[in-house]
Amino acid sequence: MAGEFCAICGKEHGYLPSVVNKWHECTNCGTIYCDDCGSELPGKKGLLDGTRACPRCGNRTELW
Repeated sequence: MAGEFCAICGKEHGYLPSVVNKWHECTNCGTIYCDDCGSELPGKKGLLDGTRACPRCGNRTELW
């Protein structure tokens, strides 16, 4: 994950994994969103849902 960049803001993912704030990756197109931008994406399906709708292709993201 280190060296990956957020598609929206360009923030770089560091070497340490995030414990609280997760980065998002689209399950279809592979676009990556940082913890901040990913949490702002549309499409949250419930209080505990961590996935969002990918603005590039419309599929769902997963946390990593």
